[in-house]
Amino acid sequence: MMLQGQVPSLTSQRWSAIPVPRTSYQPLAFETALLPASALAIAVAGRCFRRHQLQRISAQIAKACTSIVEGECFKGRRLEVRDDMFVLDGQPHRIFSGSISYFRVLPEQWRDRLEKLKALGCNSAEVYVPWNLHEPSPGVFKFDGRCDLPSFLSLCQELGLDVLLRPGPYICAEWDFGGLPWWLLQRPDPVPLRSSDEKFLKSVESWWLGQLLPRIEPFLAANGGPIVAMQVENEFGYWGVDRSYLEYLRSMLLTCFGTSCPLLFTSDGTFWPDLQANGGLDSMLRTANFGSEPRRRFSELRSAQASGPLCNMEFWVGWFDAWGAVSGKSYRNPDDVAETLQQTLEADGSVNFFVFHGGTSFGLCGPGANISSLGQYEPQVTSYDYGGLLDEAGEVTEKYLRCQEVMARYLRRPELLETSFKRSPRLPSSPKLELEASMTLEAALPALTASRSRGICSAVPMSAEQLGIGYGLVLYRATVPPATGSGNSLPLKLGDDAVRDYASVMLDGEVLGTVYRNDGSTARTFSLPDAGGRLEILVDMMGRINFGPAMLRERKGLVGADSVQLGSPFTGPMRALLGWESFPLPMEEEDLAKLPWASHSSSEARGGRWRRGPRFFKYTLCVQQPADGFLALDGFRKGFACINGFNLGRYWEVGPQRSLFVPAPILRKGSNEVVIFDIDSPSIPDGPAPAPRIVSEAIWSSGILPKGAKEATSSVVSS
Repeated sequence: MMLQGQVPSLTSQRWSAIPVPRTSYQPLAFETALLPASALAIAVAGRCFRRHQLQRISAQIAKACTSIVEGECFKGRRLEVRDDMFVLDGQPHRIFSGSISYFRVLPEQWRDRLEKLKALGCNSAEVYVPWNLHEPSPGVFKFDGRCDLPSFLSLCQELGLDVLLRPGPYICAEWDFGGLPWWLLQRPDPVPLRSSDEKFLKSVESWWLGQLLPRIEPFLAANGGPIVAMQVENEFGYWGVDRSYLEYLRSMLLTCFGTSCPLLFTSDGTFWPDLQANGGLDSMLRTANFGSEPRRRFSELRSAQASGPLCNMEFWVGWFDAWGAVSGKSYRNPDDVAETLQQTLEADGSVNFFVFHGGTSFGLCGPGANISSLGQYEPQVTSYDYGGLLDEAGEVTEKYLRCQEVMARYLRRPELLETSFKRSPRLPSSPKLELEASMTLEAALPALTASRSRGICSAVPMSAEQLGIGYGLVLYRATVPPATGSGNSLPLKLGDDAVRDYASVMLDGEVLGTVYRNDGSTARTFSLPDAGGRLEILVDMMGRINFGPAMLRERKGLVGADSVQLGSPFTGPMRALLGWESFPLPMEEEDLAKLPWASHSSSEARGGRWRRGPRFFKYTLCVQQPADGFLALDGFRKGFACINGFNLGRYWEVGPQRSLFVPAPILRKGSNEVVIFDIDSPSIPDGPAPAPRIVSEAIWSSGILPKGAKEATSSVVSS
């Protein structure tokens, strides 16, 4: 048993008592804080790492301790904890921060959002880092465009905003899989997520030590940059109990940064006592996440942490939205938000507005999902407006103005009220765009799969992860054998949990129906003709669950060996349909650029005379002057839309989101290409095709619960 104040020797099995000096990156109120080596977490978990790795880590920690003991001077700034307050560069400090997801805003619009944050009276920006967007496949990293984190940090520094960095590895953020990479689920035995499991930590080390931490090190406050604090994990108290995992993450940061390491903290709810206990360590500052009753929540935080500054790291000023929400867009009264802010400040609390500006979950790696209390899948919409202080387009809201009044009064800075922002130019509303070309998915398939001569063959359907695709769609194809006699055809049944998440089921090109993840057994059963035929199941992968234990089972596509079967309880034993060919369709920009539009622009292709099924559409949007706007998708059912190759995100007729944000930077003066894919375009024997249009404001309405959700709701009411 390890005694307090001891750390394990890295090169022997003996425990060595090593005096640990108090360092300025540890909360000074926590007298029992340790400086654990990476081996501490390893020893607790009972795992073994290579000897040379432990010796290298040991040497780095020894060097850091020596520099502290010898009184090495820090060149930059430092945020510390003394008693019950923050201290920045020796002066008492309060954190007034706002959450901005750099990856949900185009780089050309970062400055506008940050300037509005500073004009509110804030001194900091809170920033999540999505691992999956930066490492879309193992060993492939992206740090350009929306992923250019160093440029965003440089801009924060230029504007005089400190940064509270939340690098995960799990971030939640209503983002696909909580920011974890999909490829962690590729193994037949999935990697135990968010744990001290060696396979998971090996992936984290590759990401943190190999890429992220070296890139952000120049931006640490001690090195003259804006990062004054970093969060370890995120709301881990809701997940489990694994102190060695938290210790390991903390020690990685201390080892990598040494004396430059900023203040480390955790954040969790306070609604149950074990959230803070399981989600944090005594060696790090604990912060709380809540939307109301600050005095009560701070009291609960104080029960978990006897000293240290009170900080609401997520002041929920609104809430996210799910597809099909019958209540429409979420709403919180601005006056209620302002009153809660006032109470927080009067309680001597620091605060981070969550969210200050949400932005948009562009592309197919974007919105996450939840599992409801009824066990229903609830994917989130493309807009991450959230009811933030700025709306999705970055405009100042009434909520912003009410909070600005509170900040000006509390900070005694009346000049804040003198700052106003002109509304950004908007695209004028347009008539419906004219269809230029259209093609079925079958016609587009050769271009979309040009990199491989044929699909991937298997006995039973493979999950998307097994097929090597993380986002987009998968087309599954098999042959249904003819019946042994007239009227003897077997019905087709999709497994109860097989479809992840929405599928169009087709036989010889004719749509038999669609299946949503929440649908009951009746909707998953289809009658087949005696002649059999070519069966195709096109599966749209929506957001992966981003919160809770259901993440561990979140594979996509068709899932399970019995995902597609023939038969029923009345025809004898069910049997699996064997012999499948699968086509991964990531639908990335380079894929869509290969579509053969020239051969599908005839009057027949444009006239709208086609049968129901998955289809691409092409339009031209003429713009006199690029500006922000919204694309309304009247007549379309479910899919995604792109302008000039940039994926605006998903749409779905169930609402409540009825339009997609079009940021000005993706537009050009003159002609702009609009491409829309609909997984279930309706049959139009004759007449106008569906057509998008530009509107100046976002369109929201009450939602229509998708099938399955209706069944769950009715069962609750009847009971």
